[in-house]
Amino acid sequence: MKVLILINSFGRGGAEKSTALFIIKLNRQYADINFVCVYLYPFMPGFYKEIEENNIPLIHIKEKNIFSRVKRFRNLIKEYQPDIIHSVLHESNMITRFSSIGSKPVFVESLVSKPYFIDREYPNKIIKYKHTIGIKFIDKWSSFLVNHFHSVGLTVAKFYLEVYNRKFAYTIVRRGRPVPVDVPARVITNSGKLILVTLARHEYLKGLQYLLEAILPIKDRVKLKIVGRDGAATLSLKEFVKKHQMENTVEFCGFLNDVIPVLREADIYVSASLTEGLPGSVIEAMSLKMPLLLSDIEEHREVATENENALFFKSKNIEGIRSNINQILENKIDLISFGNKSFEIFNERFTEDAMVNGMAQFYYNVLKIRN
Repeated sequence: MKVLILINSFGRGGAEKSTALFIIKLNRQYADINFVCVYLYPFMPGFYKEIEENNIPLIHIKEKNIFSRVKRFRNLIKEYQPDIIHSVLHESNMITRFSSIGSKPVFVESLVSKPYFIDREYPNKIIKYKHTIGIKFIDKWSSFLVNHFHSVGLTVAKFYLEVYNRKFAYTIVRRGRPVPVDVPARVITNSGKLILVTLARHEYLKGLQYLLEAILPIKDRVKLKIVGRDGAATLSLKEFVKKHQMENTVEFCGFLNDVIPVLREADIYVSASLTEGLPGSVIEAMSLKMPLLLSDIEEHREVATENENALFFKSKNIEGIRSNINQILENKIDLISFGNKSFEIFNERFTEDAMVNGMAQFYYNVLKIRN
């Protein structure tokens, strides 16, 4: 079986990371599944080297406009004659949909996020309406070209069922992460400060501004580490920290190739996101026995269990975040028990092996259905 896969980039985003992981693992473990990987943008850092080191063909489409990209990808379909064409992320999806018209391979597409989420920020109204009306319309209309969808979670699948306003064939294979080599019993620090950590790009939808406002009155009792790339919200976040003299409370760690050491040092993982696909960072925290403090969105509830491994707060609710942190500071929550439950849920549902085997079965099934 040959799979030709197109993705916007193999950078270090959640969808990119999960895609690269299952491609490399499937390539190693399933001799009958072979990949040809194609990408649009060489965003760095990324997984390009790892893919090439596993002797997987890696092709960069350098063409800039949609028509030349479609033409180039159609030529790649003719050249490699894949059994399955698989696209990931919106821009790649559109190119692949129009490239696949009239072709014989099975065309599958991954649903990894909620792009038309109402709270998403846009630079101006023109771009907002272009995205939410024009692009959404094209997405809905051309979705009929896809033979089968892969969704990273039930929440994302339900979102697209509403967007496309029709039933379509889909299979859920959730994101997974490797089981850490060493997962020692978690010990809550006695440093005098509760150490919080979040993995998040500096974007509005990650809810970081609400998190900063929540810890402001208790800044002497907590330490927050923010791991992730700069983004549209970076300047305002750093100005808030400086204005309120929170330099000793908030640490901007930037992008890290290896986040495990930072996660191990923290007491609790927090995500204030307004929307997610399937939250890979939360899953990664669970793999290290971390208790969770999460915004109450469907995507978080899909991976965590309230009052067993997670406390939830209403999205954007500053008082709710602070109230939960105060409960932890007052020792009303058994963080060790929460962490153990996180690891239990992770092992049951979100390991890398589960994702890899699930994707292999997904490919076998869609090919069987088509034949």
